[in-house]
Amino acid sequence: MMKIWKKWTLVIAWVVMAPLMVNGQSIPELHYSFSELSPDNALVIDETGNGYDASLENGAVVRLLGDFKVLDLGDANGYLDLGSSTGDLMGGLQDFSIAMFLYLDASIDLNTAGNFVWSFGNSNNMASDQNGGMFFSANATRFAISLTHWTGEQIVNARDPFTKAQWRHVVYSQSGSTGSIYVDGNLVESGEITITPADLGPTLYNYLGRSLYSSDAYLQNAQMHDFRIYNTALSSADIATLSSGTVALNQAQTVQDLEIYADELVISDLDHVISDLDLPLQGDNGISISWTSSHPELISSNGVVERPAVGEPNAIVTLTAAFEKNGSIHTQTFEATVIASLDDATSVDKDANNLEIAGSLNHRRSDLDLPATGGEGSLISWSSGNEAFLTSEGQLLQLSPNGSGQQLVVLTATITKGEATEVRTFDIFIAEDEGFDAYLFAYFTGNSGDQEAIRFSISDDAYNYQALNNNEPVLDSKDISSTGGVRDPHILRGADGRFYMVVTDMVSANGWNSNRAMVLLRSDDLINWSSSVVNIQERFTGHEDLLRVWAPQVIFDTNVGKYMVYWSMKHGNGPDIIYYAYANATFTDLETEPVQLFYHPTNSSCIDGDIIQKDGQFHLFFKTEGSGNGIKKAVSDQLTQGYVLHDQYLQQTTQAVEGSSVFRLINSDTYFLIYDMYTSGHYQFTESTDLVNFSIIDQSVTMDFQPRHGSVIPITTEEKERLLKQWSTISSIGPNPDQSDEDGDFVIYPNPASDVLTIRKGADSGSEVIATLYNSAGSVVMVTKMDNEQATFNVSQLASGFYLLVYTNHKGIVGRSKLVVQ
Repeated sequence: MMKIWKKWTLVIAWVVMAPLMVNGQSIPELHYSFSELSPDNALVIDETGNGYDASLENGAVVRLLGDFKVLDLGDANGYLDLGSSTGDLMGGLQDFSIAMFLYLDASIDLNTAGNFVWSFGNSNNMASDQNGGMFFSANATRFAISLTHWTGEQIVNARDPFTKAQWRHVVYSQSGSTGSIYVDGNLVESGEITITPADLGPTLYNYLGRSLYSSDAYLQNAQMHDFRIYNTALSSADIATLSSGTVALNQAQTVQDLEIYADELVISDLDHVISDLDLPLQGDNGISISWTSSHPELISSNGVVERPAVGEPNAIVTLTAAFEKNGSIHTQTFEATVIASLDDATSVDKDANNLEIAGSLNHRRSDLDLPATGGEGSLISWSSGNEAFLTSEGQLLQLSPNGSGQQLVVLTATITKGEATEVRTFDIFIAEDEGFDAYLFAYFTGNSGDQEAIRFSISDDAYNYQALNNNEPVLDSKDISSTGGVRDPHILRGADGRFYMVVTDMVSANGWNSNRAMVLLRSDDLINWSSSVVNIQERFTGHEDLLRVWAPQVIFDTNVGKYMVYWSMKHGNGPDIIYYAYANATFTDLETEPVQLFYHPTNSSCIDGDIIQKDGQFHLFFKTEGSGNGIKKAVSDQLTQGYVLHDQYLQQTTQAVEGSSVFRLINSDTYFLIYDMYTSGHYQFTESTDLVNFSIIDQSVTMDFQPRHGSVIPITTEEKERLLKQWSTISSIGPNPDQSDEDGDFVIYPNPASDVLTIRKGADSGSEVIATLYNSAGSVVMVTKMDNEQATFNVSQLASGFYLLVYTNHKGIVGRSKLVVQ
């Protein structure tokens, strides 16, 4: 009797897991067409009737795309949670297929870790739990399954990122030990896979659009349609049938793209047209645009405007835009009001009242862009009250001498049309020369031994750096810290003339949650430093569950006249949060309780804070932790509160980054954002003038060392020489560093230069002087012999950037000048 019972058990089990067929076609065990939702729209209903309903999470929604219902994951880490019951289904599969239509937004970054299309696992933190899962990733159109985590993966890898901005049908199918990937019905890759979902067992964590690794990026802004799971390997005919809807989906997507782009297109100032319009002919993602006008004599199809004559009424013009893509066309109209021409006197008065000079007129360090015409057609001429500093064309020739304060220059604008004329004046304050000549970079180098120690390097131009002390520590970490190691040095030139530095008191070998302290340091000369350890857990109450104290920085708070230290802390299971406290007068302790400085809108972890002030605002740069981490910033009008997140990543790489530092170049309005690409052994340099848009300048940067998280300050010639005397025999950092005589009296103008540069030599430099121009990489770009008192270089063909002029005679180097080419 027992044998009969066992036989029937096996038969029943086979029947339950046998693939279902109708009219020769396989029937899915789970099916979401996204046409059925629960009454509260919170659940996607499984249309097989098997009950594998799924919940919409983090703003994911089902919406209409033409005649199709699609899952839209949105931009807030949305995903579909398939629930543990789906895991029971997966735990019984051996031969199986997973099929779906997938659309990836054009903006998605497929170079960052994550972007899982679907995943089934025994943990949502596989990196630490290592207990098995399987997934399909869009990054390389790749299937992976493992009984542990990435180290145990078996994969089928098509090796190409999944197509963006296009609906594709994708299937992963496994038959025996062969796994295959199909895209739009075509086999693109297959390979040997010996692990099955049944080997993983019933999985608890089952998602669309979310990874099994907690720090990975979600599949943001992706759309999905017709998701199916089969308990069989589909035939090629079945797969071809399933993929047949691709054309219709893409047509619906195109129509939607056209409608959205048309609705979002804004043509500025259509309610008050007084000049030619910029009518775009190309849109995003391959959209072309053509224009027609109801009154082409007033506004042509190219946007050329002819205003009604003086005394005539304003005119209404309807512009019609036709948006086209892939044969689909969508039209939209825009109504424009063309303002009648004004008489000369009114035109001049209006242009004079509206006249502005772009950019800051205070602490000016660069040329001015002076408008030559007004909106009403007036001509504008300019006159400078001090051509020695600022020309009538807006070219800045020199800064105010160091120690003399800002130099006032009055610019006079004469606005003319016909016989009508008006005058306006503008006060321009030329910035004072800051008196600095070089840069000091403080950094550490790694995670082992004496790599966790403070090191210094210097640069003459902010581009080319050489390590001091042969890249060995300038301070012994064992002497200044409680752990024997320090990291993340941040150095500041104080308001009192002293130098301040703060570092993380930590040895990484003890674990990333092992430190509770920071070190405060102060110096009068950059050579000799006093130090004090501040253990937050011991110094202040209420921090019993404190795990780590990371990356302190220091800034002078002018409102209270004290140095403010800010850093990130993690308590228990909470996120890393940036706090601040004030140091005491001797910079040996923190005298106020830590207070939270920045409140992230989603309570995400934030580390490596770095504050810089620009135009009266405080810009707090920081690194986000978790999915899609990188460098962002928050901005406030106050140092200690009110920071508002600017939610965009600022790093110019897809590789992992941390430890950002921002500094302004000497006598310049250019800022460098630099950061540690800690997984690739590289330090990236970027530049910006607005702290929003950054461009990579790595090609111009050289270092004879590999730094980790550090910071940069400007230094004087005297300070540079003092550092060199203490830790190096090198007397100059940059081209031709074997001479140190910088007493020559040379003048160059204009600086910045864009056309012809004039060099005037000093009386004591000798009769025969060679002027050599080096670029920021240290290469010679021009050489001239100065037989007379002056010489010229034509720099109009040079790339914009920083250059160094070195003057030599038979005795060696007799002078240097720094030049900016624009």
